[in-house]
Amino acid sequence: MTLRTLAATLALAVSPLVLPSPARALQPHTPVFTDAAQVVAVQAGDDFFIALASNPTTGYTWTQSIGDGKVLAYEGNVYQVPSNGLIGAGGQQIFIYHANRSGTTAISFAYARPFEPNAAPAKSLTFSVTVQ
Repeated sequence: MTLRTLAATLALAVSPLVLPSPARALQPHTPVFTDAAQVVAVQAGDDFFIALASNPTTGYTWTQSIGDGKVLAYEGNVYQVPSNGLIGAGGQQIFIYHANRSGTTAISFAYARPFEPNAAPAKSLTFSVTVQ
């Protein structure tokens, strides 16, 4: 785990103690994207997050794949529990990326149950990413 990933993970882990939304907690320092309809635009060298609604109590989890691994580096993901504290309530799965160099690529996500390998994903999303 890189120092950058460790710092991002720590920031995400303590953010529920400060604010209920990681987007609000991290917005001033690290861009957080939640809408696949909007282009993700970042600078080379920047870190950014993609936050997706998730509920692992249902057995579903998000997986990701990057079209061009030279443009972006996947640093890992963390799950943020819901702020309401209700058992079984959904939270967010937050994916951490580093923009390596300028270019365009896509990040594809699938929301599926890993124990049902032949089933189609319940949801699929693709984020377009432009690194300048």
